[in-house]
Amino acid sequence: MVEEFYGKISRSGSNLSDSLEDKLTGDFFGTLRYMDFCDGLQPILCGALRKSEKQQAESQAAIQLIENVNCTNIKDEEHIKFWPKHDRGELDVLLEFDNCYIGIEVKFQSGLSSDDQLIREANILCDLPKDKKKILLFIAKHESCISIYRKYKKDISKQGVHFVFASWEDILQSMKDILNGGKGSKYTFGQKLMIRDLVRLLTRKDFDTFLSMTNGIADKLGQLIEKDVHVMLNDKNYKDYTTNYKNAAYVVFMTYKNVEKLREAIKSKSEEYGYVFIKGYEEKRAGIVDDIWLTFSKEANTGSGDTSLYAVNIFLTNTNEKHPSDPIFRVLRYISPNAISKNLTRENLADAFDKNADAERDTCGIVVDEIPMTLHQRDINNPKDYAGLQGCYYVDLPLMSISNDDIVHIFHIFDELSKQSDIAYSQQATNEE
Repeated sequence: MVEEFYGKISRSGSNLSDSLEDKLTGDFFGTLRYMDFCDGLQPILCGALRKSEKQQAESQAAIQLIENVNCTNIKDEEHIKFWPKHDRGELDVLLEFDNCYIGIEVKFQSGLSSDDQLIREANILCDLPKDKKKILLFIAKHESCISIYRKYKKDISKQGVHFVFASWEDILQSMKDILNGGKGSKYTFGQKLMIRDLVRLLTRKDFDTFLSMTNGIADKLGQLIEKDVHVMLNDKNYKDYTTNYKNAAYVVFMTYKNVEKLREAIKSKSEEYGYVFIKGYEEKRAGIVDDIWLTFSKEANTGSGDTSLYAVNIFLTNTNEKHPSDPIFRVLRYISPNAISKNLTRENLADAFDKNADAERDTCGIVVDEIPMTLHQRDINNPKDYAGLQGCYYVDLPLMSISNDDIVHIFHIFDELSKQSDIAYSQQATNEE
């Protein structure tokens, strides 16, 4: 609503769309201005900042400033300004408190308007009275937050401004935490309704993060199509078939949706655990993605001679097969004597594994995070045919059992695979030369 007050949407609505950032800004912050800061924005922003505090240096300082705001001194509407004009540009939201200013830049699907946009916005904050601390808060999707923060943190910090980010994903989860936690009982019905509506809004914008592979479909798994249903016998059987078919279609849809969220969750957390995302690959059959690869390098070993390639492979069963295979979630370490070529393809990764099944070595048991697992080792014959990949270690996990809590285990499995010897493969390469 506030976006219309400030002329961000034309009278005819011709520039209105679901992706309009000003609309999202107005919907979110406009709703929260009807709640006291200490009940709404304060716990929501602090909760979101805590979820990414390991990835940003100044989050603790920003959280402390926000928590120390004297809520009794906040006057109605005076503490929040939408799109305040300035010669240097325009912040989306400006919050003014007794101890600090918080300038907020909101992004949804577009990038920054210019390379110096955030620098100019930091300068806008610096032009405000000097007796208060300054926070520049960047809000966008998680992956964008990480890249933008790393690019600008040094330049903005030099200006004496605390530069932090809160992803939409973390903001959504922070609101869910409020509703589901013990503090939720202190909220009135109207306050809960406002937060629930914002949860629904951000969920509709697809900001809900990965929870588990069965999220949204656990109650449908026992209701799939029955092959021996005779559709034409009577109306009841026809209705049963239709219901079962819809349930099955819904399970397929939600499975792919959860896989997409799982991919993003793995990518977004990789650097937190010391791995750098390189590239993603996927293969489609009949228009449906059924083979997905994510590749990583180990950040800690950069420049130290470790040329291993770490990968996650998600294989979804092909429903056109006569005997469909089970979904696979595989965590791998490929060994290579040289840095992996940028021209590495999905076919190189898949063929190096699939076409060397006869080179599987003995398996052994390992324990990762107190969870027993089976470690497999596979040689790769003729490495030159597979971009120099010589062999791999891998662990298979049941895809449909993966939850958000398991993501940390993926990187700990990488750590365990990195400890396995590659001497045999180095000797193999020497012999082939």
